[in-house]
Parts: sequence; C-alpha cells; structure tokens
Amino acid sequence: MLTQAVPGREGLTPRQLWPAVLGSVAVLLLIAAPLAVVFGIMKYLVIALAVWLAVWVFQNPKEAISAGILFNLAAYVLLPSSNRFEWSWQTVEPWELYYHATGLLIITLAAVLRLGPRALLRVPGPVKAFLLVASAAALVGFSNGNSPSYVIRQFYGSLLLVLYFAIAYQAGDERLFLRRLRTFGVLCAAGFFVYYAAVFSQYGFHKEATSLGTLCGAVAILCFVTGTTEKRFSWIASAMILLGVPLLLVERRIILTFVLGLTLAQAMKATTRKMKLFLYSAAVLVMLPGIFPLSAAILVESLMTVPGLEKILPAEAIDVSSLADRTLELPVSLGMLQKSPVLGNGFGSQISWDSPVYGLMEQAYVDNGWAYLMVKAGAAGILAFSWFLWMILGAISRKSLAISVCFLSMLLVTLFTEPVFFQFSTSPFLGSLAGLLYARKARETNHGLLTASLSKKLVEDAHRRSGNLAQ
Repeated sequence: MLTQAVPGREGLTPRQLWPAVLGSVAVLLLIAAPLAVVFGIMKYLVIALAVWLAVWVFQNPKEAISAGILFNLAAYVLLPSSNRFEWSWQTVEPWELYYHATGLLIITLAAVLRLGPRALLRVPGPVKAFLLVASAAALVGFSNGNSPSYVIRQFYGSLLLVLYFAIAYQAGDERLFLRRLRTFGVLCAAGFFVYYAAVFSQYGFHKEATSLGTLCGAVAILCFVTGTTEKRFSWIASAMILLGVPLLLVERRIILTFVLGLTLAQAMKATTRKMKLFLYSAAVLVMLPGIFPLSAAILVESLMTVPGLEKILPAEAIDVSSLADRTLELPVSLGMLQKSPVLGNGFGSQISWDSPVYGLMEQAYVDNGWAYLMVKAGAAGILAFSWFLWMILGAISRKSLAISVCFLSMLLVTLFTEPVFFQFSTSPFLGSLAGLLYARKARETNHGLLTASLSKKLVEDAHRRSGNLAQ
C-alpha cells in the first residue's frame, strides 16, 4: 500500500535537518549558561556540550573540523580561565583548561573513530615527520624530568595540529567549514560581549590572557575576505562582529594580522604587476609592528595622538615591553639550541631571560613560535615544521583565497608572538586550514593526472584506429 508523501517533508534528510538542530541547541545553550553560572556547574555544561558535539561529529564527519574550533570558542566564552588577567597568569593554576582540553579530546576522538585511524595515517610525509619529532620531543621532556603536565599539554597541541590536518584532508568541506565558523562564531562573539559587559563595571577596558581574540580575529579574516570576494555584505558584517572581540581585548597582534590578511587578499587578486608590488610592500609594512618592538612603539605613539584614546585603553595596550620580551626569547632560545641541538630540551622545558621590565623571567610557555620550536624540539623540530610549511605554502591558491590569506597572516605575524601552531587552543584551527589547502591541491593534481591519462589514451586509440584503416 502506497503512503502519500507529506508536502514539504519528502525532501528533508537528516543532513538537511542539522542546521535547525544546531540552532536549537545554541538557543538552549544560551538559556542554560546563566543558570550554570548561578549554580557553579559551568564546567559540566562545557563537557556536556563536548559530548553533544562528539555525537554530531560521529554522525557527520565533515563537521569535525568546525566542531572542534567552535568548541574552543565556546569554552573560552563559557569558562573564562581563572588566570586570564595579566597580573595573575603566573600565580593562578588555570583548572578550567583541563575541562577545556578534555572536551576537545572527546570531540577529536569521535572524528578519529568515525574516519578510522588508517584513513588519518594517509597524510603526506612532512606531516608524519612533524608528528615523529613531536613524539620524540615529548620523550625527551619526560626523560629530562620536565613537568609532566606541561609535557602532555604541549605534545597535545602538536598532536592536534596533525590530527586536524588529517581530518580536514580526508573529510573536510571548505564551504561548510566557512559557513559553520561564520554562524556560530558570531554567536560566540555575542556571548563574549555579554560577559565583557558583566565585568566592565569592575575592570573597564582591559586585556585578558586568552586565545579567544586570536581565534575570533582569524575567523573574521575568513569572513571578510569571503564577503569581499563574493560581494556579500552579510559576511562582511559578521567579520566586523567577530573583530570586536580582539578589539575589546586590545589584541594588537590580531588586529595587525587582520589588516595583513586583507592586504594580502588584495595583493593576490591584483591583476597588474605594479599593483601587486605596491600591495605586497604594504603588507611588509603592516608586519613590522607585529614583529619589531621599535616599529610597534612608533605605531603606538602615533595612535596616542588621537584625543581621548589614552584614557580609554588599558596600560598594557600602550606598553610594548611584552613584544620586547618576546623578541628577547629568540637569542636565549638560540643559546639553548646550541647546547641541545637535535631535540632541544624537550616539551615542558623552561626558558629564562632578563626582562627589561619584569627582571628575571622563567616560564615553560614560550611566546615566540620559532623560539618555542628551538627550545622544545630543537633543530629537528625546526626542520620538520619548515618542511610542513613548505608543503602548505605550495598549496596557497586564489581559489581558496580566504583560507590562504588567513594561514599566511597567522604565520607571518601571530606566530612571532604566540605559538599558535603548537598550543591546543589554536592548533586545530591552523591544522584545519592547512588540511583544506592541501586537499584542494591534491584534488587538482589528481584531476590533472586523470585528464592527461585520458587524453593520452584517446590519442593512442585514434592512432590505433587510423592504423587499422590504413591496413
């Protein structure tokens, strides 16, 4: 007996229903968050969110890369770290990060189980080499007696870079990735604005030690470049909302990264050699304040000429000594590299230097990404990571303009002041970008080889038929 289809429902599939389900969960989360704050159970809400996202990822593996990144955004909004203020980060143990890292692990394991370990092992040689070096650096860290917590945390960040590259390479969907980050990234930004308004009466405009500004700024680049390329104002508006997060947190490096991304996008789209040269030169000028303290000081002094700006900005935003400290980490790291050239001192090792402002500094967290590699993984880490970058830079393309310029901007500016490729809060994002870029290149290469093979076969068949006719 045939049943009559219900109008409007016959075309719906579980995949088409997911946006509505996701929207409903987002609304429920916004309702539950205030109650979780009141009853002190926010950490359990974060884990519950991770479990729900893991189920989502297991049923829809193409959602894996966006789910992991969106969880990082949500966790920073829902569970701000107890050491988020500049004056407390060295004295307060950030217990929230353990729930954050655990939730991300749950989501990632769901993707690994769904796709299968064998599929994730089918990655290019440079990725395997980096994972091998990271594993060796973890063993060195344990053998040197470094803090097990830091060894595990830092290896975890490098492992996630590899895993999210592999997931994006095997199952990533570039357009879906951009749509998800835009929609739910804006929701997370709105949640942060509510949080910021709640603490504003106590702290005013202030900086916080968090990767939320980094992630929101990077997603803003993706949205803005996509909006200008496709001439869609809604994407540009989303980018401006997301950019509000690093602006409120006064993240100078992320604001520079955003400007650099837009400049690189215009340079890659330029049609004349003179315009390309002009825009790439402008990009170099944008990079300088994010790398060199003198350039940063000149830029800050210029901004301070704006009436009233000095009274609004927190003192940490005006002070460029933090960039000077990050610059000092490089020569110190080079000295440590000379003593332990192969694998450095391993993950979890500490670095110490004489800060011009704070005096003797000693910490396991190395701000400069290249210094981080020297200290934690030595020359082997530098070579493996450089090989990985060389492979991805070869996949940069105007066809993936937003992802290409975002990856380049994070590499050229942010990596010098934050080890974004190696810390678990940001490495999934960079790994996903790299995996999507390389997957596109692989598809184009395979398509080209297939086309050449078919053309060769057609030519051979034509010659064979002409030979038969001649006989």
